[in-house]
Amino acid sequence: MIVLITIHGIGFQQAPSSPAAPDGYADALHEGLRAHLGAALGDDPTRVAAGGRGSVYVQSNFPPLTHATEPGLQRLGSWTASGAVDIAGVPLAAPGTAVAHVALVYSGLEEQRSAPTTLHDLTVLSEPSLTSYATLGGLGEMIVRDLAALRQHPRLGGLSGPSLRPRTGTVSHRGILDRLLHRPAVTPPAPAAGDAPEPGASGMLRTVEDDVAAYVTRNEHRERVRMFLRDALSRILGRPDVDGVVVNGHSNGTVMGFDLIAALSPPSATGVRALITAGSPLRKYSDLLDWGRDAGNLRLVRGPWTNYWDPLDPVADPLAPPATWKRGEPLPDGGGPGMFVVHDPDTGAETAMPIGDVQVDNVRDSLGGGLRAHNYWDNDAFCAGAAGVISAALR
Repeated sequence: MIVLITIHGIGFQQAPSSPAAPDGYADALHEGLRAHLGAALGDDPTRVAAGGRGSVYVQSNFPPLTHATEPGLQRLGSWTASGAVDIAGVPLAAPGTAVAHVALVYSGLEEQRSAPTTLHDLTVLSEPSLTSYATLGGLGEMIVRDLAALRQHPRLGGLSGPSLRPRTGTVSHRGILDRLLHRPAVTPPAPAAGDAPEPGASGMLRTVEDDVAAYVTRNEHRERVRMFLRDALSRILGRPDVDGVVVNGHSNGTVMGFDLIAALSPPSATGVRALITAGSPLRKYSDLLDWGRDAGNLRLVRGPWTNYWDPLDPVADPLAPPATWKRGEPLPDGGGPGMFVVHDPDTGAETAMPIGDVQVDNVRDSLGGGLRAHNYWDNDAFCAGAAGVISAALR
């Protein structure tokens, strides 16, 4: 069995409200993939028993915001004294299923809401490298396109689904005054479904910015996320019923997925069959924040890295052009060698990490979302391509 591991930006990771409810953040994606994978894609047996279907959700804190980590991760199996994974009572799909789907939820969100000082720190870090990311003409073009992305075309599908909806009911960030006065963090009540306002494009973009700012400038926050992802992936790869995994990231989840695979041990990295990224800010991290270009153990992934991007998406960039390419310049013929590099462990020789860019039109083809240009998972063109990558990983 191949397991698709889905990772979204932290501010968009929402678990289902009940086992039968199709309102978790990855459920619309799951149904979009089912249209192309058919019976090969399995459902969470727990949700099927409750009259629902969809992906398996695994939370870093369970119950949420309790800081108890093991109860959530046990859904993937439990470590034994011998280092094996005991999977008794925790199937990921029905017996004989070819593909299972696990959606990860980082639910310790106390620091997800970014303070203005955090965004200021992010700005200070990025300003010196702005001209290495884009030409002056490219910067102007980006501003025009960003405004176009905020002025969405009329919605094709009414209200947006859960794929790109900011998470509600999280603990708000404590400001400086709250800290000085020792005021506790407060969890606002989640609005009822009928009362919840449809988030606009600016609200969606603000959530992305907060997510990125927290991941970049708060080391404790970033390391908690990475530790959860490493443990989850290790348990999945350690299961005797799993042959390999495909990692699928969206938005800042692409950065988390990249960090996860790059730092894996060689035996674990060879268990990754493919990497799918959509709406990725990885070029911004590399150019503006000077996070480097070393892809680490992504060199050991057995299948392709496919990156989906929309030119109107203010978060996304093409990743196939070389590191010297700047926004505003023509895309190189053939895509390019890839902006990241890997190193031969024996000789130290440096080679480009192959990345295949696929351009999509989310504004035209997506089924909704406040920032539609960033909404890949409700775009059937993306689902068809991702299903093809997953099918190839089964061979």
